[in-house]
Amino acid sequence: MKKRIWLPITLLVLASLGCSVFGRAREAIEIGKEAATRVSEVATVVDEEGVATLMPDVSEDAPSGEESSSDQSGEESTSEESSQEEPPKPELDADALTGLESYKARFAAEWKPENGEGESFIFEEAHTRTPSAQRLVIKGMSEDESMEIVQIEDQSWMCSAGSCTQMQADPEELASGFSDAAMFDPAGVWDDADPTFLGREKVNDIQTRHYELNLTAVQAAFLAQGDVSDLSGEIWIADEPDLPELTVRFEMAWTEKRQEVTGQGSFFYETYDLNAPFSIEPPEGAEKSGLPEDVPAYPDASELFSMAGMTTFETADPVSDVGDFYRENLAAQGWTIGSDDEMEGMVQQVWNKDERTLTLIVSEAEGATSVMISIEGGS
Repeated sequence: MKKRIWLPITLLVLASLGCSVFGRAREAIEIGKEAATRVSEVATVVDEEGVATLMPDVSEDAPSGEESSSDQSGEESTSEESSQEEPPKPELDADALTGLESYKARFAAEWKPENGEGESFIFEEAHTRTPSAQRLVIKGMSEDESMEIVQIEDQSWMCSAGSCTQMQADPEELASGFSDAAMFDPAGVWDDADPTFLGREKVNDIQTRHYELNLTAVQAAFLAQGDVSDLSGEIWIADEPDLPELTVRFEMAWTEKRQEVTGQGSFFYETYDLNAPFSIEPPEGAEKSGLPEDVPAYPDASELFSMAGMTTFETADPVSDVGDFYRENLAAQGWTIGSDDEMEGMVQQVWNKDERTLTLIVSEAEGATSVMISIEGGS
């Protein structure tokens, strides 16, 4: 049986976020934003039958009771009917998150055709200023896969399919992008939406002003892949003295015809845990230094890279000093040396412990000393 495979925005986001691990986080976000605005141009239909299923789990970090964009506001928001005069229209600022100490953001998109399986994806992130850290998670590549990217000061990890890659990263670049929430800026929709004030409500424990939006099909183009009709939208904007006028929640729904298939599209965005005390940790199963506990990290190493049992880094110290460091410290950790070869400009050592074999290669590089540690065997 033939199957139809959609190329959703998820794949474009993944490609962009992969770049962020290699010290290009902010550039990746900009690439993702541009990709989002032209997703309809690159959506690919491989053949004519069926729809790929992309149904991720809801994040543990997200506020409870929020499993779909269609019913979240009804369950979680507390309506407070107000007879007060309509307040002045808020001025949403793209940098509204800059003054916060921490926040989390989440957006989800879903497509439900009248016949066949639907698809969806969820993009989540968390940011803290002290320490400078961020966590990005994408769910929706397939039913059982997700991608997680974490940066904590000068270390970053990218994990997918049970394996992690670690690299050094630029903490100044991370700090400068603190307010770049996700890839979606509701201010871009708000400015041209002709909003109608509906009242004040509490959402995610934040007092907000609730508006209905008068949207056009163009404003759904960043997600839609076909003809759009019956587009509706709502937005909840923070209305508290200690918070900027930022989007707490945004919802959009529409009818769409894709390749002669009619269905319902929806998009949901929210920010929460604003200025809340939480910490961002390395991904589960990822070593903080890229090395197991019984292999010491070299002091003042730079250009660290680690994946699949191999770690590389550079140091300004001489080759012989690095060799001496590991002779002493690996032995202290219970490793037994199998071979130790030293020649001009290079040291190669092989160590054994339990059922593992560690190979250390230290060599001169241009202006530095290059080190590679690989570990094989064991569980």
